Amino acid sequence: MKSKILLFILLSVGLHAHSQFRDSRFKAGAKIGFNISYFTRNVDLFDHPVDPYSSFKNSSRGSFTGGVTLDIEMVKSFTFGMEVLYSSRGMGYSQKNDRVIIETEDGQTKSASNRFQYHVDYLELPLTVNYNFKPASSKNMIIGYVGIAPALLIKNKTKLDYPKSDPDHENQKADLNHVNSFMKSFLAGIKLGESYPDTELYVDFRGNYTLSKVFNRSTNEFGENLDTRMFTFTFAFGIKF
Repeated sequence: MKSKILLFILLSVGLHAHSQFRDSRFKAGAKIGFNISYFTRNVDLFDHPVDPYSSFKNSSRGSFTGGVTLDIEMVKSFTFGMEVLYSSRGMGYSQKNDRVIIETEDGQTKSASNRFQYHVDYLELPLTVNYNFKPASSKNMIIGYVGIAPALLIKNKTKLDYPKSDPDHENQKADLNHVNSFMKSFLAGIKLGESYPDTELYVDFRGNYTLSKVFNRSTNEFGENLDTRMFTFTFAFGIKF
């Protein structure tokens, strides 16, 4: 609920900025999208797995991102970009649950899954340098960019979810300790879009790699590995005014 409220506030700020930046050198906007993220190493319960976690397999965490943007024209084809994003990231692990069988669209059956997730969410402040490969006279945009993204930790939890039809287990939540409160990341991406008289619409493909460690300890009291970075891949839709 808190993340939805923060996202609403960020989008509201973006709409307000539309009325403030009338200069053609400035373009305010908003974006919303989907993150797929994972740690570079197994951590905590899964570095040296013991029952009941030994049969979990690592996978990514899928989550959302969204916020406001501001682009400032520097010289021909180059812009400087600033963003304020709520960015949900982390890692996921899954385990087959043979107690619950689900039917696929083609009539086949398969076991449902239990999901263990590390929720590591940030208020992220990406700063980018952008280059438009299309001339200014073109309606189309092909923009490549690189940048750095400082981020402040705003949520750190673990969550274990069971299928709704599993009567023998309840979902579990817990605090995730030893997470760095400040993160720095390198990012690069490409935007594909089209310009209209008053707006620009685009899709944004981005990769993000943390330059800082996710955790502030290399091991915890049980000796499991916490020395990890994080990859995040983002697909987003955006609008500029």
